[in-house]
Amino acid sequence: MAVSTAKDGKKSIPGASGGDSVSGTQGLDRALSVLLQIAASPPPGLSLAECSSILGYSKPTTQRLLRTLTRREFLHYDEDLGVYSLGVANARLGSTYLNRVTLRQAALAAMRRLVVETRETAHLGILSGSNVVYIDVADSPQPVRIFSRVGDAVPAYATAVGKAILAFLPPADLREHLPGTLAARTPNTIVTIPDLLADFERTRQRGYSIDDAENREGIRGFAAPVFDAENKVCGAVSIAGPESRVSPESAERYGPLIRETAAEISALLGAPAGGGPAAAG
Repeated sequence: MAVSTAKDGKKSIPGASGGDSVSGTQGLDRALSVLLQIAASPPPGLSLAECSSILGYSKPTTQRLLRTLTRREFLHYDEDLGVYSLGVANARLGSTYLNRVTLRQAALAAMRRLVVETRETAHLGILSGSNVVYIDVADSPQPVRIFSRVGDAVPAYATAVGKAILAFLPPADLREHLPGTLAARTPNTIVTIPDLLADFERTRQRGYSIDDAENREGIRGFAAPVFDAENKVCGAVSIAGPESRVSPESAERYGPLIRETAAEISALLGAPAGGGPAAAG
């Protein structure tokens, strides 16, 4: 493929003249469409012909869109292979986005929807030593509900949020987040390391943990881990309520729901597509 050199010294890409008329809004939409398609394609990238086919435009019109994205560094053009791949501007945008989004911000809308859908209390927590600290709580609208506060610290091994995080920690990091003694907080608390490790294995297989009245009597909850841009567990989100409403059978409904909610939050934090529990476990 021939490449000409303009007066300013920059190399131009062939096929840039002629073509269809594209409105601003339509052109922006098509440009973003091809950008996303290139992002989803395997290396080395997509050719002009492939991009033209995706957009439904003539090659000259497609080329104009691609040249704009290339000039702004959203795309990179490989002259030898004649293909387009993602440019460095995407990395800059992604880095800026991730630096501005906190776990609490990413989880807020999802937690509110979780409460609307279940009418139970949602928690967002992170590890602090051997405890879990709740950094956000969305209360159930029902008169009989769990009363939790932001800043509450509870033993991680006895809660759904804590077990969801612990189960997905690297083995080398797990021990430092377990106390020397697993004290019984209720008759259902898991108090031996082998039993707790077995519970973690079940959690990894399901993708969510279960607090079967292990921290507070009469309270059952389900939690799933949240992963960051490096696919490391950074917290967990839970739904919990009185045993009279949240029965063992409710796992069929709440389990997949809490897992999906955690995956949504993870995606907002930049967790790799297809990552999360399956990849981390």
